[in-house]
Amino acid sequence: MALVKDPQRPWVTLGPRLRAPVGPTSRWTGLVFLWMSLFPTLLPRSPVIQGVISALCTTIGLAIGALLAWVGGVVIASLHRSVPHPLGRRSLLVFGLVSAFALLAGAPFWVAQQNDQRRLVSMDLIAWPEYLIAIAVAVLVGALLFLLGRLIAQGLRRIDRAVANALPQPVAALGGALVVATVLVTFAQGVVFDGFVDWANSTYGVVDDGTPPGISQPTSTLRSGGPGSLVAWDTLGFEGRNFTGGGPTVADLQEFAGPAATVLEPIRVYVGLDSVEDSGTDGAAAQAELAVQELDRTGAFNRSSLVIATVTGTGWVDPVSAAAFELMHDGDTAMVATQYSFLPSWISFLVDLDKAAANGRALVDAVTAHWRQLPADARPELFVFGESLGSYGSENAFASVNAKLSLEAATADATGVLWSGPTFANPIWHQVLRQRVDSPVWHPRLGFASPLRVLGRPDSADVVSGPTSQGHHVTYLSHPSDPVTWASVDALWSKPPWMERPTGYDVPAHPFWFPVVTFVQELFDLMAGFSAPPGHGHNYNPDQADGWASISAPPGWTAADTIRLDERIQTWAE
Repeated sequence: MALVKDPQRPWVTLGPRLRAPVGPTSRWTGLVFLWMSLFPTLLPRSPVIQGVISALCTTIGLAIGALLAWVGGVVIASLHRSVPHPLGRRSLLVFGLVSAFALLAGAPFWVAQQNDQRRLVSMDLIAWPEYLIAIAVAVLVGALLFLLGRLIAQGLRRIDRAVANALPQPVAALGGALVVATVLVTFAQGVVFDGFVDWANSTYGVVDDGTPPGISQPTSTLRSGGPGSLVAWDTLGFEGRNFTGGGPTVADLQEFAGPAATVLEPIRVYVGLDSVEDSGTDGAAAQAELAVQELDRTGAFNRSSLVIATVTGTGWVDPVSAAAFELMHDGDTAMVATQYSFLPSWISFLVDLDKAAANGRALVDAVTAHWRQLPADARPELFVFGESLGSYGSENAFASVNAKLSLEAATADATGVLWSGPTFANPIWHQVLRQRVDSPVWHPRLGFASPLRVLGRPDSADVVSGPTSQGHHVTYLSHPSDPVTWASVDALWSKPPWMERPTGYDVPAHPFWFPVVTFVQELFDLMAGFSAPPGHGHNYNPDQADGWASISAPPGWTAADTIRLDERIQTWAE
């Protein structure tokens, strides 16, 4: 039986949907979700962001309340009971009074909570009138979401009724559910997700074709894209050109090292997505092979130190971290990276996670295989570096069945490993957290002798020396307030580990978990994490000097040198 639209009865009618009352269960669940949305999570929020979060949470609460009311109604009807109304006609009055009290009490509560958190991360404080902005945004966005939800719900009801008329009663409910589910999944996959991916590829593909301001093609043979390079300049991508065309100059290195020191121009090798032709072979392996050839061409294996740097979604190598390593070692260095995507990391998490892992494994395997063939007394010290999604790709090259074996694999060839801002998907980081002993989740310690060290606390003493005296070969830079590390879909149904007490030094001391709401808040924390103040969230610029000093400090390096290096590299953060 075909589903025919009745011209006298449109699928979606605006007026009745707006006039339809909200059920009591929905009202109360919506209010509870609204109040819970005011609690702080990983990072402070602006009034506008708080308004959007509150609108989303309230709308979700209304929907959950409607579902609970429907299920309860079905159960009560099956028992041949009437639906109870404990407050009767006074229900709206009671709800109005409670809502007014909640909104009034929300002002001092939210402002106090936000300012306490802002002090932890050195942000400007806010005044209570800004709460009014949050309310205004919540009302506006909430009204739009409420209307959209009502229209979608009505359309789904019409589908359900049409299916019920077309199928026998025993299978009508199941058939209606299947049809609705199919419509939702098809729309989400075919229209929303695929359309979003197409938009992202076209938009960021154009960006990848550009060149950063102030960056020009290298004139040095020691840079990919320069004279004699096996990799063409126009194939490096936006971040590849930024990497090989930037960094400290010989003059910068000499100024930092002093007039008596001998400095070299650092070698930087990069292979972009377009640098190899797709001939049916594994693209990551082909890129890695070309990278090794480029390292050979530049003489990288004759330098004192070689860094395998795995990149983020856009192909980005942290310029602050790269500069720190080169300044520390007077430019007697080489650094290599390959690109697997041009999408921002938050999109790459959705569509390119497998590519990130394959890229990390291919590059690490290819470079270390060639490195092992060199005489032990004539090859550079090997270091591994990855930040954010780059650390995920790098970890996948070494991940084993437990933390002990994984860390041993990471340090089997490498003198030191620096993983900055690990993501919530990192396999070795998760092993470390699961196997930690007598330590908080934000500063894990293992119960066996390991090469692990976790840095990032802003009031920690500056690192004096590296692995020779302290035995630390693997360093994580991690902040308790970094949502890239701690935000997870698990927050939908369970309390996240970052809330375990004692909480970290830059997150609330008494966080409160609430199903669904905490997950929504963490999503917005993710957006704010990249613009957090230095030393908090996903901003690791102030930690890079300590990180490299902990695994690669040259002989005679002091805490004063680490401080001086940190002050110098901040120019690359501006």
